[in-house]
Amino acid sequence: MERTGAMKAFLIAYLVVLAILAQILLSALGVLPLLQKQGQGNPSGFVLPLAIFGVLMLVIIFAAARWYRAPRTPWFWVVGAIPGLLFFLPDIPIIIQAVTAPESVVDVVLAIAVTGSCVVLLVSAVISFQQARRLAGSVAF
Repeated sequence: MERTGAMKAFLIAYLVVLAILAQILLSALGVLPLLQKQGQGNPSGFVLPLAIFGVLMLVIIFAAARWYRAPRTPWFWVVGAIPGLLFFLPDIPIIIQAVTAPESVVDVVLAIAVTGSCVVLLVSAVISFQQARRLAGSVAF
């Protein structure tokens, strides 16, 4: 079954979240020194949790894109949005600081990308939930 516009927006927002996660993971591994700042300690301790979040997000993206029952499974969209939203929860103070007192253009762009992807993910999950309920109710199995 074809995904609705909100379901496609969910997928795109999750891909943006995954791209940000990959950038942070590469920074924690030392490949990209872009986000390493003075006095924040050793970021390599976050590699395992970031990798776990990344695998979980890949599973959700794959299920949202390929699982044939996803368009008619309302709970999937709300439950699937939780890891993507929880991933950025600890970064809220950093995002606020990046917008209110930016140190570089990259900080502002990253904060806008994070905020935008979280808003789109949340709104598209709620709309997809409603659309999936409507689709599940309209077609008998």
